[in-house]
Amino acid sequence: MRSSSPNYFSRLEWLIFFLAVGLSLTLLFLGHQPSAVGFKHDTNAAAAWAARPVMIALRTFDLWRENTALRKIALRLNEENARLRDATLENARLRALLRLRDAEPWPLIAAEVIGYPGPTVGGLVLIDAGDAQGVRVNSAVLTAEGLVGKVVETGRNSSLVQTLVGNAYGVSVMIERSRVVGILRWAGPGDWTIHGLSTGDDVRVGDLVLTTGEGAVFPKNIRVGVVNKVEPPSDPRVGWCHTQPFVRFRALEEIFVIAATDTTAHSENQP
Repeated sequence: MRSSSPNYFSRLEWLIFFLAVGLSLTLLFLGHQPSAVGFKHDTNAAAAWAARPVMIALRTFDLWRENTALRKIALRLNEENARLRDATLENARLRALLRLRDAEPWPLIAAEVIGYPGPTVGGLVLIDAGDAQGVRVNSAVLTAEGLVGKVVETGRNSSLVQTLVGNAYGVSVMIERSRVVGILRWAGPGDWTIHGLSTGDDVRVGDLVLTTGEGAVFPKNIRVGVVNKVEPPSDPRVGWCHTQPFVRFRALEEIFVIAATDTTAHSENQP
């Protein structure tokens, strides 16, 4: 429903104007008689007193109208800033992906994440590329940050990716600095450990973890993560070296799939 306040105040202003004109003409005709002079003073005081709340109301309404307009402008600017921030972040992601595509020797298939069908957010990822685009089961999946996981199921134009979150497969990895080799496995929410390390292996917090290229799924030297915790080793069969992946699995948007080759016909199932 449209507000009638502006029309109301407009009519009120005209009413005050005509009253003031009428009063002025009346005082003008009365002349300079002593009684008329006193009446003029009393009338002017009364008019000023009566006009004060009206002027306050008019100024209040003008301020309210200006504040409403300013709030609308601020809201529009906030929306534009949000769109610009989102565009800037997207541009940075796409630039990083382009650098990855140009730098890596493998044939890469670009795709976007279109859903998280699994019970754990970040575990299973649905992407918009499939058999028609060259995606095959066991194709490795990565982003500019590092390793995501591998394709476990394909359709005509979509595929299902099992990330490192909740993965049942092991990834052969090595410590970049010392070249120590082990098997990366998911140990629980937010926790990955490297199994198969001997008690004397040189592993330190902050070491970079890369894929070894062993097996036929994950090529060599894909960034996986960084060692974030080293416990006193007791049994090499138990993971005592904890790793934090670089990829934020719950925030995946654009990814790359390494196109299938003759050497990626079978999966990598490490003991």
